Formats: sequence, C-alpha cells, structure tokens
Amino acid sequence: MGTTPAFTRTSHRDILWALGAMLLLWTLSIGYFYPTPPWDNVEELFWGGSFEWSYYKHPPLPSWIMGVLVRLGGRQAWLTYAAGVGCGVGALYLVWRWSLEMVHPARAALAVLLGSLVAYHVQRAIIYNHNTVQLLPLAGYWWMLWRVLHAPAASRLRDWAWLGVFAALSMLTKYSAVVQFAVGAAFIVRQGLWRDAQVRRGLLVAVGVAALLMAPHVWWVLEHSTRTIAYARHSVHAPGAHGQGLRRLVHVFVTQVARLSPMLLLVGWAWFTRASVAAPSPSVAAPPGLNAFDRRFLAWATLGPACLVFPAAILLKIPLLASWLTTFFLPAALWAVAVMPGLEAERWSRRRWRGVIATVVALHVAGALGQGWVDGVLSKRLGYITRANLPAQEVADAVGAIWRDHAGERPFKLLVGDTWFAGAVALKMDPSMQLLIDGDERNSPWLAPGVLEREGGMVLILDTQEFRSEGMLLEPRMAAANCRGTLDIPWAGVDERNSLRMRWGIVLPKGDSGTKNCGADAGR
Repeated sequence: MGTTPAFTRTSHRDILWALGAMLLLWTLSIGYFYPTPPWDNVEELFWGGSFEWSYYKHPPLPSWIMGVLVRLGGRQAWLTYAAGVGCGVGALYLVWRWSLEMVHPARAALAVLLGSLVAYHVQRAIIYNHNTVQLLPLAGYWWMLWRVLHAPAASRLRDWAWLGVFAALSMLTKYSAVVQFAVGAAFIVRQGLWRDAQVRRGLLVAVGVAALLMAPHVWWVLEHSTRTIAYARHSVHAPGAHGQGLRRLVHVFVTQVARLSPMLLLVGWAWFTRASVAAPSPSVAAPPGLNAFDRRFLAWATLGPACLVFPAAILLKIPLLASWLTTFFLPAALWAVAVMPGLEAERWSRRRWRGVIATVVALHVAGALGQGWVDGVLSKRLGYITRANLPAQEVADAVGAIWRDHAGERPFKLLVGDTWFAGAVALKMDPSMQLLIDGDERNSPWLAPGVLEREGGMVLILDTQEFRSEGMLLEPRMAAANCRGTLDIPWAGVDERNSLRMRWGIVLPKGDSGTKNCGADAGR
C-alpha cells in the first residue's frame, strides 16, 4: 500500500473543519456537563462587563474579547469555553500556516494533529484566562519572527509590522510574554543577526508598532494604577512558597510531561514503527529538508522558554505554577514533524494516516466527554466537591428567596463576594445582577463608588474549607450588614464535610427603614 495523494494534499478547508470540530466538541461537552464554570471564566465574564485600560490583576485584552462576546450573546458560561478553545485552535491554525512555509503540507497537517494533543492547546483551553488567550498572539509572534529572520534580505516591512502587532497583543494579554521575547532576542544575538542592518531596521519597526499599540495601556498603568504590576510582583514572590523549592520545580516539570504525554506517545509510536514507512520512490523528488537555521530556530522556540524559566525560578526563588508554561509548547509539534524520524507524513500509507487520525479523534472525544462528565457529574456522585459541580443554581434560588423574605420588594441587583463563588451565583440570577468583587470597589471600577450603600445588596461568604472566600474586605462588609444569617446546602454526597456552608448578609440602601423577619442572626 503506497503513498496516497489524498492524504498528502490537505486543504485549507480540511484544517478549518478539523479545528472547528474540536471547538464544537469541547464547547458543547463542557457546557453541558459543568454546572459551574472555572474561577477564571467567571472572572472574565464580569471583567468583560466594562472596557477598561487595565484590570486589577492583568492587562485588558482577554476581558475586551469577552466583553464583545457578552454583548453579542449575553453573560453565559458557554461563551467562555468557546472563546478559550477558540484561542487554542486559532493558535494551531497559525502554527499550520507557519508549518506550510517550512515543511511538506502532509507534515504541516500532522503538526496540527500532534499540537492538538498538547493539553494546553485544547483540553485546558476551556479555562478562559490570560494564559489561554496568549496562545493566539504568541503563535503569530513565533511565525513572524521566523519569517523575518530566516531570510532577512527578503523580509518585508509588513511582516516586521505584524511581528510588532503580535508582540503587543501578547503583552496586552499577560506580561509573561517577555519570556518569549527574551528567547527571541537571545536567538538574534546568538546568530549574530543583530549585525544585519536590515534586521536592525525591521526591529525598530516592530518595536515602534508594538509601542504604539501598547501606549494607552502603559499610560493608564503609569498614571492611574500600579495594581497590575503589584499583582505580578506578588505572583512571583508569593509568601510561604519559597520553602517548597526543588520539590515544586519537579512537580511543575512532571506536570508538563503529563500534559505533553499524548503527543509524546504518538511521536514515540511513530519512531518505533518508522521501519514500516515506505522508502521514497526514486522517481519522486524528496521534499527539501530543513536547513540548519530552521532547525536551530525551532529548537530555541521550543526549548528556550522552559530553559530560561526553570533556572530563573531557582536563582530568583520564584514559586512556579504549572499553568504559567501554557504557551511554551506551541512550536513543539512542528519541530517534531520536521526533525523526528518516523514522522515523514508525506510518505505515509493510507492505513497509517487513518490510524493516526482515528487515534486523535478518539482521544478528543474521550477527553471532552470524559473530562466534562467526570468533573461535572461523576465527582458529585462519588462525594467529591469540585468547582465544576458547585450547586450554583440551588444557591441562587435560596439567596433570591432570602432576599424576598427579608427585604421584600426592594430591587436586588448587587452581590458582594469573591469572584468565583459569588460570581457563579450571580450568573444563575437575573442578567442585570452585578458583582462587587471581594467587597473592594477598586476591583470593580465599572460600578459607581458607593453603590452598595446607595442601592443595597447581599454579601456572600463561602465557608466550605476547600473553597473558602478570602477577600480581606468581605468580613467588614458582612459586619456592616443590616441582617445576617447562614445557609447550608448539599454539595456532593451526604457527608457534612462536603456540604456548602455560607454566610449571607443583607445591606439595605442608606436611609432605608429596615428589614422584616430579621433578628440578630437569621439562620436558614
């Protein structure tokens, strides 16, 4: 069974169909099985309610994207799954476009299949956060950087400008993009490309475009707030984490291997069975191999970020989190198909292609349905509480009833609490329900100052140990409530330790006469 042209001429439409199918599968599965979205998804749904130049933890681009989607489709959880997976498959699409310029089209298609098996690119992309969104612009950054450097004399001004655009979008997503920029800069120095006048002029164009796009955000941070910088500083110097040292780094490394393992196993299978790949026919010209520059570039792009971050974490005592490496493996699949024996996809038989495609499809179907069902359904049946199986609708119904019992027909439009718990409850209530994050007006600049005192609302504090609310201003807000009480709701199983235990407090508008049926402590 020889090489089959049908499998070596993958069309643009084929790739779009495959990526679209991944997007639909993961969005529908997680949207159906998860009663409650992850923390970051809830956070972005509320941040997206207002277009700010910056937010108290991160730059603005992901929240702007979510803000547009919310205005089009309402404040719904499934939008976050679609947006997150959309960024992941969008990054794979850019990697495919890049791959077509370096390797045979069959290998480019295989790079997409292999890249989709990296957990960060699709499976964990359901978590819509700044790491996930950054996949898309950083894929463009590496593509454009290769395009302008592999033949500087032939590089076009437009490509340098696009490099600046992707760099700016990466920084407007999360400042950690500087790691990838540092690797790119080190590669330019190591190759001696900085001596090329064409490269220097192009870098000025890229930096100029990036600076222009970032200027409003930088101005806002410098003039109005340093909270995003303070949050970044706190993240890399979290108190109490330094003592974990080497153990934490080993855990992060093992986690990366685990999240790469589906791709690595398929690459390993291809290597061990490489003898079964037909030798190229003498009458057919072999595709040109990767030159030395391209091999070095892909090696730097794939290994450079991790090789920079791990030593830096040791030297600077930075407590790494596994998710911080989300964007580090975008070029990995392209590097594999370009240099790894056994992945000469243009020589694969129809049978070998079918087997690989069937395996990838099976892994995605099993992963999407399995992850959604296990996290959202099975865990609850087995008595394990998770963020995915929080009974947010039951809490929302109970909170609404408490408000009506104690506040009558007064408008109920504001919850005060931590982003995830109170936010998840707010999503199940009226679409106009707003959230005062952590009781801190600085964290919710889209709300007018003093809105709680003027219009009233309810403070919610989750006391279940694993997911306890921790906002520093929540306790003072609760203490100032006109009426307080507690609420217990089954969460998972019948074990009392797995019940949902929360406190609530009703804050009436200033000048309101009071609540009805409200003692010093109202239990429910």
